[in-house]
Amino acid sequence: MQKVAETLQREAKRFVKAHRDELVELTCQLIRARTENPPGKESLAARVVQTYLKALDIPYTFHEKEPERTNIVARVGHPQTKVQRFNPPKAEKVQAAGPSLLVACHLDVVPAGDGWETDPFEPLVKDGRVYGRGATDNKGQMAACMVLARFLKEHEPQLQGEFILIGAADEERGSRLGLEYLLEECGLTADYAVIPDVSYGMKKIDVAEKGALFLEVTSYGRQAHGSRPEEGINAIWNMMDFLQELKTLSFTRTHHPLFTPPTLNLGTIQGGAARNIVPGKCQVGIDIRHLPGESKEEILERVSGIIKRVEEKNSQAHFELKIDSYLEPSSVDANNPLIGLLKRHTEAVMGLSPELTGLSGATVTKQLLQKGITAVGFGPGSEKEAHVANESIDIQQLADFVEIMALVCMELLGKRQRP
Repeated sequence: MQKVAETLQREAKRFVKAHRDELVELTCQLIRARTENPPGKESLAARVVQTYLKALDIPYTFHEKEPERTNIVARVGHPQTKVQRFNPPKAEKVQAAGPSLLVACHLDVVPAGDGWETDPFEPLVKDGRVYGRGATDNKGQMAACMVLARFLKEHEPQLQGEFILIGAADEERGSRLGLEYLLEECGLTADYAVIPDVSYGMKKIDVAEKGALFLEVTSYGRQAHGSRPEEGINAIWNMMDFLQELKTLSFTRTHHPLFTPPTLNLGTIQGGAARNIVPGKCQVGIDIRHLPGESKEEILERVSGIIKRVEEKNSQAHFELKIDSYLEPSSVDANNPLIGLLKRHTEAVMGLSPELTGLSGATVTKQLLQKGITAVGFGPGSEKEAHVANESIDIQQLADFVEIMALVCMELLGKRQRP
């Protein structure tokens, strides 16, 4: 058994070294596929993945809830269940095969924004890094998983379980057209999942995530001429009163061993048509991340209380509170076998054992956990690179990730060796 493991480690290391240039080129091809969300158009990146998979004879399927919002699902190994015929004739039984491991990356990226020193969609390879929008969120990881699929295809006879690679749509705007659609409407399932959308350079494994409550608050006033403000009700002034009070929002749960404290962010504000018009409407978007043990209802009650206080002080103030979206806090059993494999093989490849952490942001592990799939976040890159100008990723980290995941997959999905 020890010799088999050592042989596999050598094979994985040789494979990654031999395909390093391919890994870089795939990352560059995916970056060139402009999939800013909105509008998304993930079909452009899905075609890059399709071309690669077809050349390797890896089966795949496309899934679209809306045109051009393409999800691609590839499979290597053997399905989770097999149907075998046995005596008497025509009788059937279901025989369990090996477990299944799903790895989900996303094909969409946030808009490029300002401040780039180079074209964000023309990748630059420099000083051991690839630069471009999506390099670390999440196209470098997608390229790494494509190379990983190649390794597993070459070792498919040794697999008893199934590797499922997802190139998903719409992650940057909630996954309604992406992984949620695949899980709810396409029958996607697995035993385990790794989401390489947590960029801690393989030094951490995301086993828990804060709750994410996105609110929309609208202030209603009355439009009037800017020279006669007394005839109107200024929705923006009233919104400012509310926002000043909102800054005092308190949380009942402020400490957790895996998390930073809860947060409140004013993300957007919209109001007014022109400087010479009293605005009749103002709208804000609020992002609240809270810890386990505090409910959405508790937070909403406190926000509603703030609205009520402002309206009582100012009879002309009127607000509407709406929930845009909500994701509950989530966590996974830290003793599950997937975490043990990730820790052990990361230590073998990189000489470090990743620590367990909780994430302030939200990944699709939440949706997977809700479906009973043991899911963790783990991957290359730096959390400081995502969504910023001059985004980049370290090529060696991508290579290390391929090697780590190759060893994890072969141990988790491989045929058991007889003693």
